[in-house]
Amino acid sequence: MIIRALDNQLEIATPAKVNFFLELCSKRTDGFHEVENVMASVSLYDQMRFAPRLDSKIFLTIATSSPGKMPSETDTIPTDQNNLVHKTLELVRTIAREECGVESCSVGIDVRLLKNIPSAAGLGGASSNAAATLVAANRMWGLDWPLSKLQNIASRLGSDIPFFLTGGTAICRGRGERVQPINVPSGVSIVIAKPPVSLSTAKVFGKVVVPDAPLDSLKLTQSVRRGRPQIIGRQMFNRFQQFAEPLARQIATLRREFNRLCCLGHQMSGSGSSYFGIFANARVARHASNRLSSRLPNVRIFCVQTLGPLHELSTS
Repeated sequence: MIIRALDNQLEIATPAKVNFFLELCSKRTDGFHEVENVMASVSLYDQMRFAPRLDSKIFLTIATSSPGKMPSETDTIPTDQNNLVHKTLELVRTIAREECGVESCSVGIDVRLLKNIPSAAGLGGASSNAAATLVAANRMWGLDWPLSKLQNIASRLGSDIPFFLTGGTAICRGRGERVQPINVPSGVSIVIAKPPVSLSTAKVFGKVVVPDAPLDSLKLTQSVRRGRPQIIGRQMFNRFQQFAEPLARQIATLRREFNRLCCLGHQMSGSGSSYFGIFANARVARHASNRLSSRLPNVRIFCVQTLGPLHELSTS
C-alpha cells in the first residue's frame, strides 16, 4: 500500500497478493476454516482516491483499466452498499458514533477506484481496497485509531483484509486475521496469468475436502526468509487447486503452459482463477510474460515483484 496525501485528499495504491502456501486445517465452530496461509503483496495495484464531500453521503465510482492489448474485465463490480468499500466506511462510521456520539464522521467521502487487479481471481483486490478504505477513513474522519483497532475491524469485514493493513509477506492463521510478518531480503519475480473466467470462493470451498493431516508451511517460510526463489518454487502449495481445476479447465491449461517455461514453481493463487509462477529474476520473468501473452491472447498477464511492508509517501 502506497499512501499519498494531497491537500485534503488521499491517494492510495492498493496491491494485489499471491499465496505461496494455502492449507485448510480444520472446520471451526463459527463455520469458517482454520487456515495456514503464506501471502505476499505484489506490485500490481488498484488506484483509489478519497475526497471529502459537502454532504454526509458515501459515494463510490469505479473505472476498469484495460492496459495495452490486455483483454477487458467482464465482471460487474457493484458500486452501492454491496461493495466492500461501502461496507467498510459504514462500519467505521457506526463504530465511531457508538463510541464518540452521533455527530462523528458526519462528513461524506467520495471514493474513486481505478481497477487494475482482476476481480474474483484469488488476488485479493477487494480486500486490499477495503484495507485502504480503513486507513483513509481513520485519517479523513480524524479518528486516530491504532493499527490494532483497524485490524480488529478488518477481521470483521473479511479474512484477508488484516494482512493488507501491513502488506509485505506474512503467515496468516485463524481465519486469516492472525498475521505474522516475515522479513524478506529482496523482491521475488513473479508472472501472474488471469484467464477469462472467474471462480467463486464459496463455490470452491464447497468442493474442498479438509485433509486429516494438514501440511505446514515451516520449510517454505524458512526459504522465504532467506530470499531463495529456487527453493520457494519447489515448496509452494495450494490445497484449493485440485478442487478448482474441475470447475475451470483454463487453470489446467495455465498449469501446462507454465510447465513449458523456465519457471521455478507455479500454482493457483487463492481460490483462483489466477495462476502464477516464480522466476529467477526480472529478465527471465519478462521473457516468460511475453511468451505467455503471445500464446494466450485472451489471458491477462502481469509481470510483478513481491513488495515490502506498508510504506507511505506524502506530497504537498
